[in-house]
Amino acid sequence: MSERLKVMAVVCHPADAIDGAGGTLCLHAERGDEVTVVVCTHGVETHDLARNDALRFGQQVGEWDKHAAIGKKEQEVAEGLQILGITDVRFLRFPDEMLMVTQELIEAIAREMAEVQPHLLITHNPTEEAGLADIGHADSAIAALKARFLANSPKFLAKPSGRTFPVQVYLMTMNGMTTQLTDEGSRHGSVLIDITPVVERKVRAMDCLRSQFYPGQLARKCIEIVNGRMGLHLCVPYAEAFQPLIPHVYAQLPANDHLMKLASTPTAEHYTDLRIMVTEVPFEEK
Repeated sequence: MSERLKVMAVVCHPADAIDGAGGTLCLHAERGDEVTVVVCTHGVETHDLARNDALRFGQQVGEWDKHAAIGKKEQEVAEGLQILGITDVRFLRFPDEMLMVTQELIEAIAREMAEVQPHLLITHNPTEEAGLADIGHADSAIAALKARFLANSPKFLAKPSGRTFPVQVYLMTMNGMTTQLTDEGSRHGSVLIDITPVVERKVRAMDCLRSQFYPGQLARKCIEIVNGRMGLHLCVPYAEAFQPLIPHVYAQLPANDHLMKLASTPTAEHYTDLRIMVTEVPFEEK
């Protein structure tokens, strides 16, 4: 498309936009699209891993300044998103101990959506862990999907849009824990975005997530085993995978450019491209 797009990602925790769709959002920002990230929770109750471990194992824990912890985590995320070329990040700061689909959450998301009026919405899969996982991904996704209807209503629409928004919703594929509740379909996407051109930037963005122990080798391993796996059999070194909520409509059956190119490329060339390794991106400790 030649038209500049407005892309909004609604995620549960502060780091989710970076590790779930950071490369894709970066590519949209590079293209000149307007990218907005909405974070539902402050994330410090469940994702301050060092403090939680200390409490769990009975270690001495000093006085905790929750407000300062929220500020620190938001600074990490803003720093990481800036590396990806994204400066519009909005923190709703809902508690993350047990996120629920409430009217307050839905309306908070709807307000942001009505202001931005995105063409594309990116969020979690609402069926993740059968919607029963305690981490809140499914709940934030359900709230975002409900909010898209509310955002188009007179109650929230402060300025005429001239269109219904968003026109398409992309569900991020699940990359967290596997349990017996996991639907295997949520692990695979029918839309792959080749993030290889910006994968180094995604690594550096994850290096900013210090309170979650990502910086350094863990960031590189996560990207290697998640994004490296997504596109492996299609000879894409690193990909992020999504599932479109609404069927795409074409005038005729589409011929995928990547598959057409793949069909006429020697196998040796495919495997040369796949040898790229994010482990070679140097870690610059801050």
